[in-house]
Amino acid sequence: MSMNAVVISLFLGGLALCIVTGASLLWALAFGLLCFTGHAFRLGFRPREIVGLCGRGVRTIGNILKIFVLIGMLTAVWRSAGTIPYIIHHCLPWVDPAHFHLWVFLLCSLLSLLLGTSFGTASTLGVVFMLLARTAGLDPLLTAGAVMSGIYVGDRSSPMSSSAALVCALTGTSIYDNVRLMWRTSLLPFFLVCLAYVLLPSARAESLPHVDGLFADGLVLDARALLPAVFMLVPLLLRWDVKKIMACSILAGCVVSLAVQQMSPAALLRCLVFGYEPAGMEMLAGGGLLSMAQVAGIVLLTSAYAGLLEATGLLDGLSSLCKRLSLRLGAFRTTVLAGLPVAAVSCNQTLGIMLTKQLCAPLWQNGKEMVLPLENGIVLLAAIIPWSIAGSVPCAIMGVGPECLPYAFYLYMVPLTDMLLRRR
Repeated sequence: MSMNAVVISLFLGGLALCIVTGASLLWALAFGLLCFTGHAFRLGFRPREIVGLCGRGVRTIGNILKIFVLIGMLTAVWRSAGTIPYIIHHCLPWVDPAHFHLWVFLLCSLLSLLLGTSFGTASTLGVVFMLLARTAGLDPLLTAGAVMSGIYVGDRSSPMSSSAALVCALTGTSIYDNVRLMWRTSLLPFFLVCLAYVLLPSARAESLPHVDGLFADGLVLDARALLPAVFMLVPLLLRWDVKKIMACSILAGCVVSLAVQQMSPAALLRCLVFGYEPAGMEMLAGGGLLSMAQVAGIVLLTSAYAGLLEATGLLDGLSSLCKRLSLRLGAFRTTVLAGLPVAAVSCNQTLGIMLTKQLCAPLWQNGKEMVLPLENGIVLLAAIIPWSIAGSVPCAIMGVGPECLPYAFYLYMVPLTDMLLRRR
């Protein structure tokens, strides 16, 4: 066995051990960084060169780390200001019991597009829909599948999405140009997914329980609670920088939390750092800077891999295999299909995106061409892996198992339609 294979096997063994034991993936990634730096040192790279290679990768994602900080505060303050409860409270009356799962998909899509986070949408609106489904006697697995479909519409296509921001950083592209590409390639699968939820016979109910008082006891739910959303949407339409948009919305949310929801400054500061923790409304808990700590750590460690993997040629064998496969299937299909085992091994979107980009970059002339296969492939496919964070965490939040994933039609409808309609 070649030394490259030994080093990769050690890294994969560390990942497998963390999966089996339930330990944080950060330990496996730190072990992988140790393996890769040791291999580089063995090949003759000096310590200063190794540090330079790691730093080169980290510098490419510096902007992403700032966005992670803003996303953490944004998801907390939209809770404390009453923005998310207001949206849920006023959108639920639209839900037609005869087409319940269609509305689950559409409303989860809407909220995820606003927030840009799959986990934040699943832990709020997703939990509410699961409560409604179980109370009305509707299929919880189908409901969870519709939630999973909706939360990844925004995770893939929202300018606020951390995965979309990561793809932009890795490919050197504009978030607004990429979002336009995302919607152009997802209109047909989006329509097909809506049609599927309409036609499924188990997706109907005669009536739904009333949830009028779900948030009314703890929050003021008038139009002022929408100010953080307004201060996001207006700059978004003007195509401001995403970080400035998030900062405006966070500032508006802080004002509403203090003036309307009567939070103390100390409580608001705790909320921004540790997340919102309302008494008696556990489904609204979450967000905060610390909620982004693990994903930031994953990005930081894996970005340090980029220069090392390239300089040491650790992935050259796998890249050659992808090149040969692309001659038969085309670069797009090869990249999407390569993302599936990468997602299965990496167990999360972030590492999957970065490794797939590194593995398949030789198939493309420039980073811009890689946006669609990454977004239509690994970003969605990571969520259909039962043991991946992208799939297992939302399922755990909703209290269901991976049996719901076959009903998450959007996750595989987008990559399937794109691969089938594409010539190469």
